[in-house]
Amino acid sequence: MNYYVPVEGQDGLYRDTRTGAIINKNHLEFKSYMKQREKLNSEKERIDSIQNEVLSLKNDVTDIKSMLHNITNILNPKS
Repeated sequence: MNYYVPVEGQDGLYRDTRTGAIINKNHLEFKSYMKQREKLNSEKERIDSIQNEVLSLKNDVTDIKSMLHNITNILNPKS
């Protein structure tokens, strides 16, 4: 018994009548979709990594500024 019904107006897409899921039987299109999805995930990971690095650098600069402030207070104490 065939459980897949073609989706009207959509080549390569079929509805599974048992689950209601849409199935893509076009393997080239599916591979293209997966490659694009992998590329987007990779780009998101890259952006997240850059954001983390920027946050780390901001924290380092804040620490350096604080240390410089402490050094200037030690070298030039207020009377």
